[in-house]
Formats: sequence, structure tokens, C-alpha cells
Amino acid sequence: MTTPSTPHDKVTGTAAGVLGSMQDAAHEAQPAMERLTHGLCDHLGDMAQQSRDATANAQKLLTHKTRKVSSTAEHYIHCAPFKSVLIAAGVGAAAATLASWLMRSRPH
Repeated sequence: MTTPSTPHDKVTGTAAGVLGSMQDAAHEAQPAMERLTHGLCDHLGDMAQQSRDATANAQKLLTHKTRKVSSTAEHYIHCAPFKSVLIAAGVGAAAATLASWLMRSRPH
């Protein structure tokens, strides 16, 4: 190997050496990066499955509670229809009053 004779040749030789070292390091790091990437993909897949499971469980629970409340309300209405109508009218009147109050309190 010949020694570089000019400063430009020295810089070019040093740059080529650094580039070669960087390429070697990148080549050596590639398997580790692939393992890391695969591990990350597996972890994200597991998290997505857990999210789907949690959503399905929440939906089942909500459906069950909705049916229970509906059944209880139907039973109450069947046992006390007049009282149920009065309660419904009171709730409707309260909701209408609240909506009216909220609409008036907004500045235009």
C-alpha cells in the first residue's frame, strides 16, 4: 500500500476508512435490528389482540347491563303503569327545562 502524498489523499483515505467502518458496523448490527423489529411487531400484535379482547368484553358487559336495566324497567312499568307515566313526564319536563335554560344562557 502506498502512503498518500497530498493532504487531499490523506482526507480521502481517512473518509474511505471511516465509511468502511460504518458499513461494517451496520452490517454487524443488522441481525440485532431484525430481532428488535420482529420483537416489536410481536409485542404490537399482542397489544392489538388484548385491545380487541377488552373491547369485546366491554361490549358483552354493556349488552348484559342494558338488557338487565330494560327488563327491570319493563317490570316496573307493568307493576305501576300510572306512576311510570308520571315519572316519565317529570323527567321529560326536567330535560326540557334544562335544555331551555342552557339555550338561553348562551351569549350570541
